[in-house]
Amino acid sequence: MSSSIRYRETTDLTASAVDLRDGLALRFDPTRRLNLRFRLQFDSADDLEALRYARRVMIREERTRGLEWEEPSLEDAVFTINDVSWAALATQAAWCREKIAELVERAVRVRRELVSTSSED
Repeated sequence: MSSSIRYRETTDLTASAVDLRDGLALRFDPTRRLNLRFRLQFDSADDLEALRYARRVMIREERTRGLEWEEPSLEDAVFTINDVSWAALATQAAWCREKIAELVERAVRVRRELVSTSSED
């Protein structure tokens, strides 16, 4: 069974989007900022609501436990109905990708729980 909520990264990392001097640099610049982009795909309005719910839960968890050193907050990501844009340091990019993946996984679980609850009624 395929998931009703999906995502794919659409970040443009071509030479035109990345400063060409970075290719010639002798060391990695951790202060460089990237604008990560993700495309969200879902089948229904209930899937969108599951994404919103999962995002609120994750932000609440971040606020409760606090963020680790240099951990990006999901609260900083800009969400539209179909896209997520997240300006982050280059050193945080992997962490951002993990959080988006976790967000979608949680939303899929929420959606499955809602389907199983409604079928029991």
